[in-house]
Amino acid sequence: MSVYAVNKVCRQAVADPAFADALRLDPDAAVRAATPPLSDRERELVLAGDVGALARMGANFFLLHQLGRLELCGLTLQRYAERIRAEYASERAQWASERAATEG
Repeated sequence: MSVYAVNKVCRQAVADPAFADALRLDPDAAVRAATPPLSDRERELVLAGDVGALARMGANFFLLHQLGRLELCGLTLQRYAERIRAEYASERAQWASERAATEG
């Protein structure tokens, strides 16, 4: 599985307004037609707007953010932020704990 295809879908949504419109009208067909093809799991996550899982798999945060900015795949900027924060909540808590331990 390569996240290159996910990154490319996100980039194409920004660069190609017709592709962004296709994602709005029939997201499944647009994602299935993307080249290079996404894996079944990547397609499922993109269509669900699960940017947290996609980021965890290595997709580019900036490019994923564009899905929220363009309000594609059920995302808004707020939902994008909520999902990213939720995915990385345990790491953020761990970092805060480590920082508190070293500071005090």
